[in-house]
Amino acid sequence: MPHADILEQSESLRKPLIASAVFHVSFLVLAAVYTLWMAHLSQETWGSNTAGGGEVRVNPVKTIPIPGKTGKLNPLANDTESQIPEPPPEKKLEKAVPKVEPDAIPLWHDKPMRQQPQTVVRRNMPLQPQRENQLYSTEGQAATSPMYSMPHGGGSIGVGVGAFGQQYGAYVNLIIQRIEEKWQTANLDPRSQRTPAIVTFDIRRDGSVSTPTVVQNSGNYNIDVSAQRAVLLAAPFPPLPPQYGGSSASVEVRFNLR
Repeated sequence: MPHADILEQSESLRKPLIASAVFHVSFLVLAAVYTLWMAHLSQETWGSNTAGGGEVRVNPVKTIPIPGKTGKLNPLANDTESQIPEPPPEKKLEKAVPKVEPDAIPLWHDKPMRQQPQTVVRRNMPLQPQRENQLYSTEGQAATSPMYSMPHGGGSIGVGVGAFGQQYGAYVNLIIQRIEEKWQTANLDPRSQRTPAIVTFDIRRDGSVSTPTVVQNSGNYNIDVSAQRAVLLAAPFPPLPPQYGGSSASVEVRFNLR
């Protein structure tokens, strides 16, 4: 007869589940009974154990009034008036005003400040009307005096007849003025010059210039270079006069230190 395998037989779990449920329910019932019994033992009884007028009813309140402290005041913890008399207030001494002698000469700080009168030019200058398109600036007026320019030493500059001839004197004077402002001769020795330096260049219609060329040496290389530099620094010049017919004008400038 073949032997049956125990693992292949099915075992019912009904009995273990019923036993577990009974155990847990019994445990919960016992815990509830124990809790009620302990609460009954810890309950406090107010008043007498016998029924009657000895019972006291307790009502819950939010705050309990506390009576204030009464008794002697602690002088160390409270402000008290001192028994020591206060010293008398100090008297303020008034400064003695020095007497002014009638024959005394007043000092400079005793003299009243005199208001300076306005200059005659400003007082008599008429007020200029303000134009609607006039621009204002917070900066001062630019100084155009030659005293504020760099020292350029001595010397004179002249323009030859050239392309302008005897016309356009105002334009020629403007060219001379600009070149004189840029010609620096403070470090040049006039005794080293044998002849005036002559520089030629062309002024185009828009005022730009071509490269200046030294056509006559002065005998001192530094003087010749300073003359060329003066023309380059003075350029560009104002445009040629509208009446001038050519597209450019050839200009000859003579630089003389003597």
